[in-house]
Amino acid sequence: MALVSRWNRTAASAAYAPRGAPPSRRRLLRSSPSPSPPTLLLVTRPVQLSALFVPAGRSFHLATLPRRGQCVGSSNGWLAVYIYTRLPEIFLLNPLAGGKQIPLLPLRNDRKPVPKVVFAPNPTPADYVAVAICDLRRIGYTKARDMKWMFLDLAMEEKDQLADLAYDIDAGKVYCVTVHGDVHVLHVPRRQRRRPVVEPLQVERAGLPFDPTAVYAPPYDGASKFTGTKRIFFFGGSLYQVWRNTTSAVSWMIPGGSRFTMAKDDVFVLKHDSGRRPCWDVVKDLGGCSVFIGKNNPVVLRADGLAGVRANCVYWIDEWSRNEPMVFDMATGTSTLHPSAAGALNPSCRPVCWVKKMAVTQEIDQTHIQLHKRTVPLV
Repeated sequence: MALVSRWNRTAASAAYAPRGAPPSRRRLLRSSPSPSPPTLLLVTRPVQLSALFVPAGRSFHLATLPRRGQCVGSSNGWLAVYIYTRLPEIFLLNPLAGGKQIPLLPLRNDRKPVPKVVFAPNPTPADYVAVAICDLRRIGYTKARDMKWMFLDLAMEEKDQLADLAYDIDAGKVYCVTVHGDVHVLHVPRRQRRRPVVEPLQVERAGLPFDPTAVYAPPYDGASKFTGTKRIFFFGGSLYQVWRNTTSAVSWMIPGGSRFTMAKDDVFVLKHDSGRRPCWDVVKDLGGCSVFIGKNNPVVLRADGLAGVRANCVYWIDEWSRNEPMVFDMATGTSTLHPSAAGALNPSCRPVCWVKKMAVTQEIDQTHIQLHKRTVPLV
């Protein structure tokens, strides 16, 4: 599988400025190991991958994907690329390591779409774990030295289907959320020949149908079926969901006789508390942190000192209509176009996900900015 990576060669000299250069040219903004805002991954033209360094409003080319290739996941600088062919292929790609690739086993799922892939950090050809949504109610699991993908069917309502996956690396679990807000947990085996186990988040309801009123406080038990986009993430040892209404305004009666109205693109952030019933309820802040969600494994960062990042916000990507990065302010309950990206994107760009392990060294010139890419762990 050929994949060509093209680097911005002119940036290679940006790390060191000549001793005799004017001050304006020798002014260097060096990236550091401290957290930095995630880079926004873009598709420009059918198969060109670019990265937008949002604070500077500048983008640079990363790689050229194979024909019909698309990014379906991201974690710690690595991308999961899905190629829709007669026998679909998935490989892991590190564009900051010379386009290094790790091909996964062929996915034999009758050519069903693969909207999301999550994987363990720092993969190698001899040591990787990957989980994919490979049908409406089915996930696929594979690891190094396996002979084929293992498929697991999730029990859910007739009209429900999988919406998102998130990998809790420390716990060795993959959380699966459905369109109706049902959550299942895949326990990743720690030994080579163990079979993975998947069960509902509330283990006491194993074998029972999903009942939104039992897990979501009103009016969100009703909203669970009207919010078409759902993401799941971890923060401070707790599990969170982000819901968005992607269709049209809707309203319904709630206990007490009042009516709850939900506008198009309304966003809700819910936190899980296993000690209460219902165990999910809406929260209005993240303790000064913000979360970046998309095809990537979610990134949660403290906003203090981060250029262009506001506290208690959800940075999301509008994949349904405008193909633009958006910012949801939890305090005001409103979403707006990402201010830094507004002037840097053109109609041919399609945001895909946020990449957190991509640091940029910038040399500021009077007439141009040069970007030098290097890998630095950000969190």
